[in-house]
Amino acid sequence: MSQTPPGGIAAHLILGPREEPFLAAMLASIEDAASLLLVNDNSAEPSPHAAILRGSRFGVAGSLIVDCAPFTEFAAARNRCLELHAAHGALPWIMFVDADEVHGEGISAIARALGGLPPGYDFVDGYTWHLFGSFDYYTSIERRMMFFRYRPGVRWEGAVHERLQGLDGKRLALPYVYAHYGHTLTPRRHAEKGRHYSSLGAPGDVLREEELDDFDVRRYFAPVYPRLLRFRESHPQAALSTTARLRGELAQHHRLTAEMAARQPLAIKMRNVVRKANYELRWRARALDPLARATVGTPRITRRRG
Repeated sequence: MSQTPPGGIAAHLILGPREEPFLAAMLASIEDAASLLLVNDNSAEPSPHAAILRGSRFGVAGSLIVDCAPFTEFAAARNRCLELHAAHGALPWIMFVDADEVHGEGISAIARALGGLPPGYDFVDGYTWHLFGSFDYYTSIERRMMFFRYRPGVRWEGAVHERLQGLDGKRLALPYVYAHYGHTLTPRRHAEKGRHYSSLGAPGDVLREEELDDFDVRRYFAPVYPRLLRFRESHPQAALSTTARLRGELAQHHRLTAEMAARQPLAIKMRNVVRKANYELRWRARALDPLARATVGTPRITRRRG
Protein backbone atom coordinates (compact mmCIF):
# COMPACT_ATOMS: atom_id res chain seq x y z
CA MET A 1 0.00 0.00 0.00
CA SER A 2 1.33 3.44 -0.87
CA GLN A 3 1.90 6.05 1.79
CA THR A 4 0.42 9.50 2.31
CA PRO A 5 3.21 11.99 1.66
CA PRO A 6 4.31 14.24 4.54
CA GLY A 7 1.98 17.19 4.81
CA GLY A 8 -1.06 15.26 3.62
CA ILE A 9 -3.10 15.43 6.85
CA ALA A 10 -4.37 18.34 8.94
CA ALA A 11 -5.89 17.79 12.37
CA HIS A 12 -8.93 19.91 13.24
CA LEU A 13 -9.59 20.77 16.90
CA ILE A 14 -12.08 23.00 18.69
CA LEU A 15 -11.45 24.19 22.24
CA GLY A 16 -13.76 25.86 24.74
CA PRO A 17 -13.19 27.92 27.89
CA ARG A 18 -12.51 25.05 30.30
CA GLU A 19 -9.06 23.63 30.91
CA GLU A 20 -8.50 20.32 29.13
CA PRO A 21 -6.39 17.98 31.27
CA PHE A 22 -5.72 15.59 28.36
CA LEU A 23 -4.94 18.22 25.71
CA ALA A 24 -1.16 17.83 25.93
CA ALA A 25 -1.47 14.04 25.82
CA MET A 26 -3.78 14.18 22.82
CA LEU A 27 -1.42 16.46 20.91
CA ALA A 28 1.55 14.24 21.70
CA SER A 29 -0.37 11.18 20.51
CA ILE A 30 -1.02 12.64 17.03
CA GLU A 31 2.22 14.56 16.44
CA ASP A 32 3.50 11.94 13.98
CA ALA A 33 0.11 11.45 12.31
CA ALA A 34 -0.69 15.01 11.18
CA SER A 35 1.57 17.69 9.78
CA LEU A 36 -0.70 20.65 10.50
CA LEU A 37 -2.97 21.50 13.45
CA LEU A 38 -5.89 23.88 12.90
CA VAL A 39 -7.59 25.07 16.09
CA ASN A 40 -10.75 27.02 16.72
CA ASP A 41 -10.21 28.31 20.26
CA ASN A 42 -13.41 29.94 21.47
CA SER A 43 -12.23 30.59 25.02
CA ALA A 44 -11.78 34.11 26.31
CA GLU A 45 -8.35 35.71 26.44
CA PRO A 46 -6.05 34.73 27.95
CA SER A 47 -6.76 31.25 26.65
CA PRO A 48 -6.09 28.41 29.12
CA HIS A 49 -4.82 26.36 26.18
CA ALA A 50 -2.27 28.77 24.71
CA ALA A 51 0.84 27.47 26.49
CA ILE A 52 0.04 23.81 25.75
CA LEU A 53 -0.58 24.55 22.08
CA ARG A 54 2.63 26.56 21.75
CA GLY A 55 4.63 23.87 23.54
CA SER A 56 3.35 21.02 21.36
CA ARG A 57 5.39 19.75 18.44
CA PHE A 58 2.96 21.56 16.15
CA GLY A 59 3.65 24.85 17.91
CA VAL A 60 7.40 24.38 18.03
CA ALA A 61 7.54 23.42 14.35
CA GLY A 62 5.37 26.34 13.21
CA SER A 63 2.65 23.99 11.98
CA LEU A 64 -0.05 25.39 14.29
CA ILE A 65 -2.79 27.81 13.24
CA VAL A 66 -5.13 29.08 15.96
CA ASP A 67 -8.31 30.98 15.21
CA CYS A 68 -10.06 32.74 18.10
CA ALA A 69 -13.79 33.25 17.71
CA PRO A 70 -16.77 33.23 20.10
CA PHE A 71 -18.68 29.95 20.33
CA THR A 72 -22.15 29.81 18.81
CA GLU A 73 -22.56 26.12 17.98
CA PHE A 74 -20.38 23.10 17.27
CA ALA A 75 -20.97 23.04 13.51
CA ALA A 76 -19.96 26.69 13.18
CA ALA A 77 -16.75 26.05 15.14
CA ARG A 78 -15.82 23.06 13.00
CA ASN A 79 -16.72 24.91 9.81
CA ARG A 80 -14.28 27.61 10.82
CA CYS A 81 -11.58 24.93 10.84
CA LEU A 82 -12.68 23.90 7.34
CA GLU A 83 -12.32 27.50 6.19
CA LEU A 84 -8.82 27.62 7.61
CA HIS A 85 -8.10 24.29 5.94
CA ALA A 86 -9.06 25.63 2.51
CA ALA A 87 -6.99 28.76 3.08
CA HIS A 88 -3.84 26.92 4.17
CA GLY A 89 -3.21 24.33 1.50
CA ALA A 90 -6.40 22.22 1.42
CA LEU A 91 -4.54 19.06 2.45
CA PRO A 92 -6.20 15.89 1.14
CA TRP A 93 -7.10 14.36 4.52
CA ILE A 94 -8.51 15.77 7.75
CA MET A 95 -8.02 14.17 11.15
CA PHE A 96 -11.00 14.57 13.50
CA VAL A 97 -9.72 15.06 17.05
CA ASP A 98 -11.13 16.09 20.42
CA ALA A 99 -9.12 17.32 23.38
CA ASP A 100 -10.15 14.39 25.60
CA GLU A 101 -9.24 11.57 23.21
CA VAL A 102 -5.76 10.05 23.18
CA HIS A 103 -4.49 7.79 20.42
CA GLY A 104 -2.18 4.82 20.58
CA GLU A 105 1.09 4.41 18.76
CA GLY A 106 -0.61 2.77 15.77
CA ILE A 107 -2.21 6.01 14.61
CA SER A 108 0.91 7.20 12.79
CA ALA A 109 1.03 4.04 10.66
CA ILE A 110 -2.65 4.44 9.83
CA ALA A 111 -2.08 8.05 8.81
CA ARG A 112 0.80 7.10 6.52
CA ALA A 113 -1.35 4.48 4.84
CA LEU A 114 -4.18 6.84 3.86
CA GLY A 115 -2.57 7.63 0.52
CA GLY A 116 -3.07 4.04 -0.54
CA LEU A 117 -6.82 3.96 -0.04
CA PRO A 118 -8.95 3.64 -3.17
CA PRO A 119 -10.47 6.99 -4.18
CA GLY A 120 -13.98 5.73 -3.41
CA TYR A 121 -13.27 5.79 0.32
CA ASP A 122 -13.97 9.11 2.06
CA PHE A 123 -13.96 8.05 5.73
CA VAL A 124 -11.69 6.02 7.99
CA ASP A 125 -13.17 4.99 11.33
CA GLY A 126 -11.70 3.48 14.46
CA TYR A 127 -13.17 2.57 17.85
CA THR A 128 -12.99 4.28 21.25
CA TRP A 129 -13.05 3.01 24.79
CA HIS A 130 -15.46 5.29 26.62
CA LEU A 131 -13.83 5.33 30.04
CA PHE A 132 -16.18 6.44 32.78
CA GLY A 133 -15.75 7.72 36.32
CA SER A 134 -12.30 6.18 36.58
CA PHE A 135 -9.31 5.09 34.53
CA ASP A 136 -10.21 1.48 35.41
CA TYR A 137 -13.76 1.23 34.02
CA TYR A 138 -15.47 1.91 30.70
CA THR A 139 -19.04 1.75 29.47
CA SER A 140 -18.64 0.79 25.80
CA ILE A 141 -16.43 0.57 22.74
CA GLU A 142 -17.98 2.68 20.00
CA ARG A 143 -17.17 3.27 16.34
CA ARG A 144 -15.71 6.73 15.77
CA MET A 145 -14.71 8.73 12.69
CA MET A 146 -10.96 9.44 12.69
CA PHE A 147 -10.20 10.75 9.19
CA PHE A 148 -12.17 12.11 6.26
CA ARG A 149 -11.20 13.41 2.84
CA TYR A 150 -11.24 17.09 2.18
CA ARG A 151 -13.35 18.05 -0.80
CA PRO A 152 -14.65 21.52 -1.66
CA GLY A 153 -18.15 21.95 -0.32
CA VAL A 154 -17.83 19.64 2.67
CA ARG A 155 -19.59 21.21 5.69
CA TRP A 156 -20.71 20.47 9.22
CA GLU A 157 -24.35 20.88 10.23
CA GLY A 158 -26.04 20.86 13.63
CA ALA A 159 -25.71 22.93 16.77
CA VAL A 160 -24.78 19.86 18.84
CA HIS A 161 -23.82 16.30 17.84
CA GLU A 162 -22.88 17.85 14.52
CA ARG A 163 -22.92 15.85 11.28
CA LEU A 164 -20.62 16.08 8.27
CA GLN A 165 -22.26 16.77 4.92
CA GLY A 166 -20.89 16.75 1.39
CA LEU A 167 -19.13 13.39 1.28
CA ASP A 168 -20.80 10.25 -0.05
CA GLY A 169 -17.85 7.87 -0.37
CA LYS A 170 -17.36 4.58 1.44
CA ARG A 171 -16.36 4.15 5.09
CA LEU A 172 -13.50 1.92 6.17
CA ALA A 173 -13.60 0.66 9.76
CA LEU A 174 -10.27 -0.40 11.21
CA PRO A 175 -9.32 -2.88 13.96
CA TYR A 176 -7.95 -0.04 16.05
CA VAL A 177 -9.13 1.28 19.40
CA TYR A 178 -8.11 4.37 21.37
CA ALA A 179 -9.17 6.10 24.58
CA HIS A 180 -11.81 8.71 25.38
CA TYR A 181 -11.27 10.32 28.79
CA GLY A 182 -14.00 12.97 28.80
CA HIS A 183 -16.09 11.16 31.45
CA THR A 184 -13.25 10.28 33.83
CA LEU A 185 -13.04 13.73 35.45
CA THR A 186 -15.24 15.30 38.15
CA PRO A 187 -19.00 14.67 38.28
CA ARG A 188 -19.58 18.43 38.19
CA ARG A 189 -17.70 18.70 34.91
CA HIS A 190 -19.91 15.96 33.48
CA ALA A 191 -23.04 17.79 34.67
CA GLU A 192 -21.85 21.11 33.24
CA LYS A 193 -21.29 19.48 29.87
CA GLY A 194 -24.81 18.12 29.97
CA ARG A 195 -26.17 21.61 30.63
CA HIS A 196 -24.15 23.02 27.73
CA TYR A 197 -25.41 20.38 25.30
CA SER A 198 -28.97 20.87 26.52
CA SER A 199 -28.71 24.62 25.87
CA LEU A 200 -27.93 23.77 22.24
CA GLY A 201 -30.95 21.53 21.86
CA ALA A 202 -29.73 18.10 22.98
CA PRO A 203 -32.47 16.04 24.67
CA GLY A 204 -32.33 14.73 28.22
CA ASP A 205 -32.73 15.84 31.81
CA VAL A 206 -30.01 18.05 33.28
CA LEU A 207 -29.22 19.54 36.65
CA ARG A 208 -30.20 23.11 37.40
CA GLU A 209 -27.33 25.55 37.86
CA GLU A 210 -28.02 25.90 41.57
CA GLU A 211 -27.64 22.10 41.97
CA LEU A 212 -24.13 21.90 40.54
CA ASP A 213 -22.31 22.58 43.81
CA ASP A 214 -24.02 19.81 45.75
CA PHE A 215 -25.83 16.93 44.08
CA ASP A 216 -26.26 13.23 44.72
CA VAL A 217 -23.63 11.67 42.45
CA ARG A 218 -24.88 8.12 43.04
CA ARG A 219 -28.35 9.09 41.92
CA TYR A 220 -27.09 11.19 39.02
CA PHE A 221 -25.00 8.34 37.58
CA ALA A 222 -27.40 5.54 38.58
CA PRO A 223 -28.29 4.73 34.93
CA VAL A 224 -24.59 4.35 34.09
CA TYR A 225 -23.29 2.19 36.94
CA PRO A 226 -24.90 -1.05 35.65
CA ARG A 227 -23.01 -0.61 32.37
CA LEU A 228 -19.53 -0.34 33.88
CA LEU A 229 -16.99 -2.78 32.47
CA ARG A 230 -13.53 -3.42 33.94
CA PHE A 231 -10.77 -1.88 31.84
CA ARG A 232 -7.80 -4.27 31.77
CA GLU A 233 -5.90 -2.92 28.78
CA SER A 234 -3.01 -0.47 28.79
CA HIS A 235 -3.69 3.22 28.44
CA PRO A 236 -2.08 4.92 25.43
CA GLN A 237 1.56 5.74 26.10
CA ALA A 238 0.94 9.44 25.55
CA ALA A 239 -1.68 9.47 28.32
CA LEU A 240 0.30 7.75 31.08
CA SER A 241 1.78 10.82 32.76
CA THR A 242 -1.63 12.53 32.76
CA THR A 243 -3.50 9.56 34.20
CA ALA A 244 -0.80 9.12 36.87
CA ARG A 245 -1.15 12.75 37.93
CA LEU A 246 -4.95 12.75 37.90
CA ARG A 247 -5.37 9.51 39.85
CA GLY A 248 -4.48 11.37 43.03
CA GLU A 249 -6.60 14.42 42.26
CA LEU A 250 -9.65 12.32 41.35
CA ALA A 251 -9.20 9.52 43.87
CA GLN A 252 -12.43 10.30 45.74
CA HIS A 253 -14.54 10.16 42.59
CA HIS A 254 -12.78 7.11 41.22
CA ARG A 255 -13.27 5.21 44.49
CA LEU A 256 -17.00 5.79 44.22
CA THR A 257 -17.01 4.34 40.71
CA ALA A 258 -15.16 1.23 41.88
CA GLU A 259 -17.59 0.85 44.78
CA MET A 260 -20.64 1.06 42.53
CA ALA A 261 -19.14 -1.36 40.01
CA ALA A 262 -18.50 -3.86 42.82
CA ARG A 263 -22.17 -3.63 43.80
CA GLN A 264 -23.44 -4.81 40.44
CA PRO A 265 -25.79 -7.76 40.97
CA LEU A 266 -24.62 -11.11 39.65
CA ALA A 267 -27.12 -11.03 36.79
CA ILE A 268 -25.78 -7.64 35.67
CA LYS A 269 -22.19 -8.88 35.90
CA MET A 270 -23.01 -11.89 33.75
CA ARG A 271 -24.74 -9.68 31.20
CA ASN A 272 -21.69 -7.42 31.14
CA VAL A 273 -19.42 -10.38 30.39
CA VAL A 274 -21.41 -10.87 27.20
CA ARG A 275 -21.45 -7.14 26.43
CA LYS A 276 -17.68 -6.93 26.80
CA ALA A 277 -17.13 -9.92 24.52
CA ASN A 278 -19.42 -8.38 21.89
CA TYR A 279 -17.54 -5.08 22.00
CA GLU A 280 -14.22 -6.85 21.62
CA LEU A 281 -15.49 -8.94 18.72
CA ARG A 282 -16.96 -5.91 16.98
CA TRP A 283 -13.69 -4.02 16.62
CA ARG A 284 -11.30 -6.95 16.34
CA ALA A 285 -13.37 -8.53 13.54
CA ARG A 286 -12.47 -5.58 11.30
CA ALA A 287 -9.13 -7.32 10.77
CA LEU A 288 -10.99 -9.77 8.51
CA ASP A 289 -11.24 -7.01 5.89
CA PRO A 290 -8.02 -7.14 3.80
CA LEU A 291 -8.06 -3.38 3.17
CA ALA A 292 -8.52 -2.61 6.86
CA ARG A 293 -5.78 -5.07 7.74
CA ALA A 294 -3.40 -3.48 5.23
CA THR A 295 -4.19 -0.01 6.57
CA VAL A 296 -3.64 -0.70 10.25
CA GLY A 297 -1.56 -3.86 10.37
CA THR A 298 -2.13 -6.49 13.05
CA PRO A 299 -4.05 -4.95 15.98
CA ARG A 300 -2.00 -5.01 19.14
CA ILE A 301 -3.48 -4.43 22.59
CA THR A 302 -1.27 -4.90 25.63
CA ARG A 303 -3.19 -6.31 28.55
CA ARG A 304 -2.35 -5.40 32.10
CA ARG A 305 -1.87 -8.03 34.76
CA GLY A 306 -4.45 -8.21 37.50
